[in-house]
Amino acid sequence: MKRSLLAILVSAAALSAQAFDRIPQESGFSGFAFVGGASSSRETNMIATVGGTEVADERIDSLTDGPDSTDYGRLLLDFGLNYTFAESRTQIFGGTELEDFLTQDSTFGIGVRQGIGGAGNLVVSAIASTPVETWEDPYLIGADRQETDVSSGGGRLGWEHIFGSGLEIIYTARSIELDDELSGTFLGLSPGEQDLLDREGDLNTLKLAYVWQPSSDHLITPSISGVEHDLDGDAMAMDGYQAELNYAYTGLQNWELVVNLVAGTLESDDENPIYGETADVDRMGVSLGASYKEPFGLQNWRARGAISYGEEDSNIDFYDTSIGSISLGMMYSF
Repeated sequence: MKRSLLAILVSAAALSAQAFDRIPQESGFSGFAFVGGASSSRETNMIATVGGTEVADERIDSLTDGPDSTDYGRLLLDFGLNYTFAESRTQIFGGTELEDFLTQDSTFGIGVRQGIGGAGNLVVSAIASTPVETWEDPYLIGADRQETDVSSGGGRLGWEHIFGSGLEIIYTARSIELDDELSGTFLGLSPGEQDLLDREGDLNTLKLAYVWQPSSDHLITPSISGVEHDLDGDAMAMDGYQAELNYAYTGLQNWELVVNLVAGTLESDDENPIYGETADVDRMGVSLGASYKEPFGLQNWRARGAISYGEEDSNIDFYDTSIGSISLGMMYSF
């Protein structure tokens, strides 16, 4: 999912007082910090580790079966820090964001948000990936596969609060690089066939969202995104769309509730040299979150829990992915 439940809760609290405008009326610092833990169960043949935690088996025995399930736990650390210059309506910000729930793709970003009068806010930021490893050759069977680092970097441009409305447009461009890309080596594919499986390249997303606040207790954000995986390997390159619906309810005395739904599809135009067909993927996910305000009388703190499930269903079983997760933690807002 493109936005974590944590980010939605923070946005709900801020927007309820500001009618969609993310730039506060007063100068100074604002933000949040979250620490917690998650217990997850994951099925994947393509991702090795996330944040240093193993999420898949090193050894597989088949290229035609879906992945086995792996259970693991991990520490969660998230933060957002802003400084606002109210007179010039300028905000400098930085923090972490979950780009894709299904792949656990997280980024760190730093940027500037600038108000441009009644036209809204312009946003520009630079983003870089948090640590993730994949396999040098994910198609190696009967022996331990070797991990390799995945790195990505890029930028994001956005136009928020367009002409005083809740409309937003966000464009994200990132490049993906692997330390060692050896896909298909074990199978003895020709150099041309191996090139078709290359996972390096560019990821581009254009997102159109509308932030709707029918009352002070409800925040509803539908969005639609065009997605392009412009990878060097033509069989791995895909494009498609993704629809998302975020809902936050803040009307209870001590509780805040959030629901996030996502669905989409991706398709490739070129035949996979291993499987002899083009790949297509249907994606779906759901997350439910709740926060309890000021537990044990702790001012500005929230106890937060969430349960999430998502899957990618490919016509090629080897590429199927699923993840289920339960998380608990504490968030401090300022």
